[in-house]
Amino acid sequence: MVSTRERQSRPAGRRSHARGRRRKPPQRRHTGGDIVRGTVRVFGELLFTAGVLMLFFAVYEVYGKQMQTDQEQQQLAQGLEEQWSQQAEAQESGPDSGAMPGSADSRLYIPELGLKWVVVNGVSQEDIRYSPGHYGDDDVSGGDAAEPGEKGNYAVAGHRTPGIFWDLDQVETGDELVLEDAQNFYTYRIVEERTVTPDHVEVVDPDPFNPENNDDPRRALLTITTCAPKLNNTHRLIVHAELTDTRSKDQGMPDNIADMAPQDQGQGE
Repeated sequence: MVSTRERQSRPAGRRSHARGRRRKPPQRRHTGGDIVRGTVRVFGELLFTAGVLMLFFAVYEVYGKQMQTDQEQQQLAQGLEEQWSQQAEAQESGPDSGAMPGSADSRLYIPELGLKWVVVNGVSQEDIRYSPGHYGDDDVSGGDAAEPGEKGNYAVAGHRTPGIFWDLDQVETGDELVLEDAQNFYTYRIVEERTVTPDHVEVVDPDPFNPENNDDPRRALLTITTCAPKLNNTHRLIVHAELTDTRSKDQGMPDNIADMAPQDQGQGE
């Protein structure tokens, strides 16, 4: 026989046991919206990562290459005098066999910017990777290419990057440019700056102002070409300058580049 106390205690035990059991949380069903949101989140993270990588690449392309350019220019400058000496000996012994693409050709100064570079022969992407390049006969459709100081057009191409022609848009009509070869310094005065589309190849012709004179140019010109605007290549920035003075190296450097001696070659500042 069960006592009343025992009957009353059993429900309490059941209730205690019931309180000890835990209910499993309801499992959430993944809806189509959850899948879309997750996909968008992952895609956004990938886009952000790609954007950061592209930014680093762009910074390197613009500024990282400047160090490489400076180093390459220093190496070219060290060998330039030796190459000029070899060229002089070759001229004494017989006809010149022609300039090799990528070899040093001259030194270009822009006093207004406080910059100078060794100019190499050729305007291929490899030639002008770290230096301005001189348009040769094969690169000029309207006639023959000129040498420094000669009548015709000594035309130079270079990238629009820091260390090369990044600030070329800061020069103005009337500013001076100087070319140096083995014997002389040639001073040119800027007569025109303009922006054209890439198909205007006549800018490097012997006489870009008067095409009828290409076979017999009357003026000694220096032309610089580079991309425009910065970080783009849809157009070309063109600077034309005309020879105003030729100075033998025996007379020393022109006053406007006297503080830009070759031993400071590189960035030139």
